[in-house]
Order: sequence, then C-alpha cells, then structure tokens
Amino acid sequence: MNDCNYKIFNNKRLMPKQEKRKEKEDETFDRSQYKILWTAKKAWENIEPYRRRRKRNRKYTFGQQWSDKITLPDGRTITEEQYLKEQGKVPLKNNLIRQLVKNVIGQFRSTQTQPVCISRDRNEQQLGELMSIALEYVYQHNRMWEIDGRTLEEFLISGSCFHKIVYGKRRNKTDVWINEINPNRIFFNNMEDIRHWDCTMIGELHDVPIATILSNFSGGSRKRASRLREIYSNANQEELYRQYSNLTTERIDNLDFLIPGEDHLCRVIEIWRLENRERLKCHDTLNGKLYKEEIDRLSAIEAENRKRISDAGKAGIDSKDVPLIRTEWFIDQFWYYRFFSPFGDILDEGETPYWHGEHPYSMRLYPLIDGEIHSFVEDIIDQQRYINRLITLVDFIMGSSAKGVLLFPEDQVPDGMTIEDVAEEWTRYNGIILFKPKPGAPLPQQIAVNSTNVGAYELLNLQMRLLEDISGVHGAMQGKDAPSGTPASLYAQQTQNASLNLIDLFESYKTFREDRDTKMMKTIQQFYDENRYLEIAGDKATEGQILASPDKVRNAEFDISITESVSSPAYRVASNEFLLELFRMGQISLEMLLENGSFPFSDRLLQSINKLKQETQQQNSKDTLPFKKTENI
Repeated sequence: MNDCNYKIFNNKRLMPKQEKRKEKEDETFDRSQYKILWTAKKAWENIEPYRRRRKRNRKYTFGQQWSDKITLPDGRTITEEQYLKEQGKVPLKNNLIRQLVKNVIGQFRSTQTQPVCISRDRNEQQLGELMSIALEYVYQHNRMWEIDGRTLEEFLISGSCFHKIVYGKRRNKTDVWINEINPNRIFFNNMEDIRHWDCTMIGELHDVPIATILSNFSGGSRKRASRLREIYSNANQEELYRQYSNLTTERIDNLDFLIPGEDHLCRVIEIWRLENRERLKCHDTLNGKLYKEEIDRLSAIEAENRKRISDAGKAGIDSKDVPLIRTEWFIDQFWYYRFFSPFGDILDEGETPYWHGEHPYSMRLYPLIDGEIHSFVEDIIDQQRYINRLITLVDFIMGSSAKGVLLFPEDQVPDGMTIEDVAEEWTRYNGIILFKPKPGAPLPQQIAVNSTNVGAYELLNLQMRLLEDISGVHGAMQGKDAPSGTPASLYAQQTQNASLNLIDLFESYKTFREDRDTKMMKTIQQFYDENRYLEIAGDKATEGQILASPDKVRNAEFDISITESVSSPAYRVASNEFLLELFRMGQISLEMLLENGSFPFSDRLLQSINKLKQETQQQNSKDTLPFKKTENI
C-alpha cells in the first residue's frame, strides 16, 4: 500500500467550500457498507479465468512448459512433465517464447522516449516547457524507464498492465510516485470500451504490516489505534474460515481476497467506485466563483443571501442589484474511495482528492474485443508446445533405436542370469554378456532399423517458421544474419516489414503511457508549488517561467505527447549536427552552441570561455583608464 494518506488532501478545485474533514476520535468502525466489499469480492472472483491464463502464460515465458495438467484413463490428474517421466521420456524444451519477448522489449528500449507537454494556448508554451521539465524529473526519481520496460513485459505476457499515481512520502521524500500493480491484486468491473471509459469500480488488495495500518488509519487517535490492533489480531486464518465458508484453500498459487499471503501481514482492500449524489451547483455572483455544495447546505446559502439583501437594504441598495449565490440542483457523479478490513470495517473513506477527479489508477487491457483479453504470448503457446513435443519425440526415437531389437535364443541364456539381466546388460553402453554357445545353435542377433528419419525434422522446421509468422518477430528483426547475396536494401526492407507486425502492440502501450503521464502531470500541477518548480527546473527555467508558476501552471491545459527522448544517442547526434550547421553559417555563437548542444565537454569549455572573457574585460578596463593630467607650472 502506498504511503499516501488521502485525508491530508482538501480538493478545493472540486469542492472549494468544503472544510477539511476532522479525523474520527471514536474508536468504533463502520460496518454498514459491507455489501460494497462483497461486490468487490465478486468482481475479483469474476476475473479468476484471466488470472489463470496469465499464470499459464508466465510459466511458458519463463520455461515451465510442461506444467499443464492432463487426466489419465485411470482418473488421475497429473502434469504433462510427470506423465512423460512415467513413460520413460525426458521432458525436453526449447524456450523460444522468452527470446521473442526479450526481442520485443529490446525493440522498445532501443528508442528511449519521454513525455512532452504541449500547451493548447501557444502563448503559454513556456509553461509547457516547464511542465515537461517537471515530468522529466518525476520520470528520473521513479526510474520510469525501468518500470516501463518491465511493464511492457507484463503487457506481452498477460495482455494487461496497471499503474497507480499517488502523491505521498516515500524514501524520506514527499513527491509524486508511480506504483506498478501486480495483476493478481487488481479487480474491476466488466468493461467493453477499449478506452476503459466505462470503468465504474476498481480496487486493489494490499498486504501491509500492522505498523503501516496504524500510521495511515489511526488518525492521531490512540483509541482508534488500539481498536485497529484488536481488529487485525482476530484476522487470523481460523477466524476468516469460520466466517466465510466459500474461501479457497489454495493460498500458495492463488491469492485470496480476504486472507493475506503471509501470516505477519494484514489485508486491506482499497475500493474506488463511481457514485452519484444530489448536489447544488453554486454561482457566487459577488466574486464570480463556481463550485458545488451538498444539498443540506441550501438553508445556509439562503441565509447568506438574506443577509446580503438585508445589508444592502441598510446601505440603500436595491435588492435587485444585490449579488447573490445562485443555486441549481443536479446529480453529481464522482469517484469515492474506501479502505476495508477483511471483516468489513471501513478504515478510511472519502471523495477523490485529485484534481483530475478520477481514481489514481491507469490501466490497459489488450485488445478488449467483446471484453476479452488476448496477449502476445498466448498466441504462440501452441507452437511452443508442438516444438517441445517434436524435440522430445526425436530424442526418444534416437534413444530407442540406438541398439535396435535383440533376438536372443532361449537356450542360449547364460547360467545364473535371467532374460531381464541380459536385457539390462545389453542396454549398457559397455555391457558384457558371457555365455557358452551350443554347437549348431543360433547366436543372438540384433535387428537395427533407422527410424529417425520419420519427418520429425521437417515438422520441427515448419513449427519454427510458424512461430515467427504468428508472433511477427522475424529473423531480420531479431538481428539474424541474412543469407549470402541478400542486398542491404532488401534486408532493411525486411526489418521494416517485420516491425509492422508489432505496431499495434506498441501503439496500445503508448496510449497507456500517455494516459498515465496525463494523470501524473495533473498530480504535479495540484501539489507542486513555486519553490518546487525552482528546485526542479534550476537554470533551465527562464524568469518568465518562474514568475508564472505555480498558479498559471495549475490553470493551463496541456496535451501529453510521447516523443523521442533528448537523452537518446540518435536525438543527440541529430541535434548536434543541426547546431553545428547553424554555427558554420554564423547564425549562432560558440556560447549558444555549447549551451544548447549535447557535448561531453560543453560545461568545462563554457567555463573556460567565460573566464577568458572576464580576464580580457579586466585587462581592457585597465588599458583604457584615463591618464592623470599634470598641471603646467
């Protein structure tokens, strides 16, 4: 669970007139909203098939490719690996899926990208540059490039990815943080919109120490902290089994909704729901503010209006000219969060504290056609299985046909040996069978037939080609050597054509990153102040940018665009060449070239140039001092 306490936020942009809620001093906890917890549990159980498919895809990706279970004629259910061992075969595998996944990740990481904020008002583009610097800073201290690489790996395996954008304290630093959420801990409602705009519930299962619970949910009350200890002291496995009879017993491979994975941790269920409520739209014509109020505040607003009319009447102002607070009834939709204990106790609740007005999660489900998820790995599992089967078959054929069939006359069995002993000695690579041949009797005879050429190698090559065709990762994209005589232009065209098969996958992942970075940007706008922008921007911020933050930045609208990072080698080379061409044309000075270029020696060279200029100016000032005129005597 993140180190973010939503109670510290007062979302004045959504509800400007609301007061900061006081922490509950009562040690009791509300259990009246137990149905919401049970609805979340049902949602988590409904995506169990998705978690099973993800588990299978993960096993195939990392080499556990004989773990599928089969049912034998005798009724036993065992894994394919155990079945092969019982048949005397070695379950061999050639993990090609892992190499394909690593190649796709390498294609992604070979071109480093970063978010750029583009202001909708071109006059505020300097603010966009300042926000881009702030986003770059958040990227750096969150190690986002590493997170994005690992998240893409999850996206390839499961067809889904989940991030959480929060503002809180972590590692002795209060800032914007990005959490990568394990798909086994997430749950959500049924969705059909590929943009996920029809999401009405999302949540997460947390396993945290008791100290974290006391820190986040005690609210500064010792009584509440004692009550929390009592709740989680009873939250042992026996108590939960006694209350909920439908819990699964497989807690090793499958995460349970109510029971934490480890005994020393405590389960907290975080649930975000899109809810609605009767509210008032308020327009204060005195100061021009627009805001929302609860319906029970209508009497207070009417009292304020009567007071204004009364005060205006005393001053001789007509009541028609008095600026009043105008109200309009409406149904307000908003995101509401709740933290539950496994017993239904509400540890914390409230309306979303974020300016973007949504939950803090960003997710991508691919491709979400008719609500279904199908991953990159899932498409090539059948080819991987058949390759493993052919390799095992070829190995078994070669092993069984190494010595062939032995015809051993019964009357030639040596004294003191049985036919089983003869067979065991015969299968040894250095076995010796001593016997006295009888005159005229036939000797033992071996019948060997070359049974390895049964077409298994052709089938194996076929499956290898099918694996490349289905995955879209061809030899040119993997960097394999081209056949002799292949023109360079043809090989480059093959590489480009191979990358076309992955464009849809990369674009979907890019959309996920843009949605996440948009929430990240709005979180930065909400919580960063002027000093924070100064610390981040440093000498990169102009005076106009500094004076414009943070109020102008908070009110500006930006679009996020994922572009190639300025730290990538290709970008540096292109920008340096452009600046050098401008320098040769005389359009920029040497100082401008060094300040805007990406040269490893630019800082030291700028210092040397500035030092030389200062020395030259000092020398010139000494040389131009007026001589003191001597008076004629």
